[in-house]
Formats: sequence, structure tokens, C-alpha cells
Amino acid sequence: MPPLCEEWEVLRRLKLQRWELGILLDVGILCPVAGGRSGEPLYCASTIDALATADQRERLAQAIYWDFDLQRPSYVPSHFPWAGTTDVPFYPFDDEEQKAWTRKYYTLKKLCAPFPYPHTGRLLNRRMRLEKAATKAFEKLHGIKREKKRNKLRFRGRDRPVELSRAGLRDLVWSKTMIRAGTDLGISEFTLRELCKRQGIPLPTRGHFNHKDPKDRPPKPRLEPLKSIRIASPQ
Repeated sequence: MPPLCEEWEVLRRLKLQRWELGILLDVGILCPVAGGRSGEPLYCASTIDALATADQRERLAQAIYWDFDLQRPSYVPSHFPWAGTTDVPFYPFDDEEQKAWTRKYYTLKKLCAPFPYPHTGRLLNRRMRLEKAATKAFEKLHGIKREKKRNKLRFRGRDRPVELSRAGLRDLVWSKTMIRAGTDLGISEFTLRELCKRQGIPLPTRGHFNHKDPKDRPPKPRLEPLKSIRIASPQ
């Protein structure tokens, strides 16, 4: 795993206040690429190193205080000549999308001052999209392959919690009668039937287990994909 750094390291390396880091996250110039054990954001150490140079730290400061009307940082006096890197198309932002978003964000935040940005849900969704894109790019760059998540059905049986896959539930109800399968899971036959119905699992027909030889029984069906796995909670 390539080196990662925590938030306090980002603040120290880039010489930022916590609220300044918050703005850079809101406008998308910085994005975490992973999460720690407690869910804390982790950042790519090489990216932070690249942003720690004097020129890049100046760019970050200018992005925080950028005035779109003046096309310069608001802390620069109006009678001072602006000598920023204005020949870069989206300076001090990285692309047109980020620049357009920041313009809207700053405008609305200024109109609602002294209150924070009003559309917190919209802001959270954008942050999540950017973090997801940054994480995918980071994993692709470093050849990290994430294990595929297998959706599990979790519910409480009579004496213990139960966790099994949708395919596992299908295999169980096609290997023994519903009464015995329900007993194994610690739930009633009716609850098991309802669970299978919600998960789109076809059940054996009446008389299926009358065949003593399993080879004489109709084969278990293939599971059709569900748009989402529902988390069941049988009583």
C-alpha cells in the first residue's frame, strides 16, 4: 500500500488551518483517497508532498480567498498589480468543472453570510462523488485491487444471529424441506417463505423431496439478479 497520511499531517505539511482545509475539500482541490479503521479520512502522501511546495501552497491560499469578480485573491489590495499565474486556463483551480462549482459555492455562501453554505446535502453529495473518483484513480495508479463485496443477508434467529448469502439461502431451501431449513436457521417456515419471496428465490414445488434420490429431483434454479439486496429482519 502506498504511503497515506492523516488529516493532522496534511494540516502540518500544507500549513493550513482546519477551516481552510474544509474549504479546499468543499471546492474539490483536495480529496481523501482512503479511510482508516475508525473511518477517518486518509490522503495520498505523494499528492500532499507535491502540494507542499511554495508555489502550490500559494495557489491553495489563492483558491481559498479567490474573488471571481476581480479575478484575483481578495487579500491583494486593488491598487497592487496582480502577478499571479493568470496564463493557466483555470488558475487557481484544476479544471472548468471545479472552477464553475467554486463560483456557485462562493457566490451562494457570500449571499448567505454569516451563515454557512445553505445546501449541505448538495455539498455532501459532491464531496462523496469526488472522494469516490479520487479513490478509484488512486487504486488504479497503484494497482490496488479491492475485494468484491458480497452482499449478505443478516437476521436474528431464535438463539443466534444468522448471516448467509442469497445463493446460500437458495441452496439451503433446495436441499431440505422448508420446515427443516427453518429449524436450521432458527426461524419459522412462514418467515422463511417470506424471506425467500422478498429475495426473489424460487421455492421447490410440492412433492420435490418425495424423490429419495437427489438426482431424480428437478435442479435448483438459477438466481435472477436483484437491483439491491434487502436486509431482512424476520421475527
